[in-house]
Amino acid sequence: MKRVYRIAVRIFAIFGMIVFCVITPFIVAVTWKIPFHNYQLWNMQRNFRSSMQSVHPAGSRLLAEMAEFGNFGESNHCDYLVGEFRSSPLSKEEVLKNYAAVATSTFIGERSAEIGVYFIDGEFFKKDYLWSEWIEKYLPNNHGITNENIYVIYSEDAMNPPDGDIRCN
Repeated sequence: MKRVYRIAVRIFAIFGMIVFCVITPFIVAVTWKIPFHNYQLWNMQRNFRSSMQSVHPAGSRLLAEMAEFGNFGESNHCDYLVGEFRSSPLSKEEVLKNYAAVATSTFIGERSAEIGVYFIDGEFFKKDYLWSEWIEKYLPNNHGITNENIYVIYSEDAMNPPDGDIRCN
């Protein structure tokens, strides 16, 4: 009986080692890029913050910061999107004029990314489900702000290779 027990333990131990040796490289191959993409998003957000600090119009105030990463299209790629929801007593034209010639660097720092500005009462937020979802996520109480224009200023770095990150599929 002890001999059967020892043989069974050895078989299970060998089987467990084989499974471990097969599954571990697979998990590493699939997930090794996740921390790298998280770092790139953090770095892009840091670059965005530092380049936008002196550009915002007088009287505007920060409502919420956003940083999103994933596949926002219909193919196998990674998109990075960072930005800020802000409010300003200035007119929409004045806000747009203030950000007209601004660019920021991406997570790599060598490429520059253009800045986009959208007002949340515009048609863009009504048409694009993803943006309207972000309003609910980042500005759950945006109805309390009156007599000010609420907008998002953002920078996007799109169509990056996914390199095995499952969030980009």
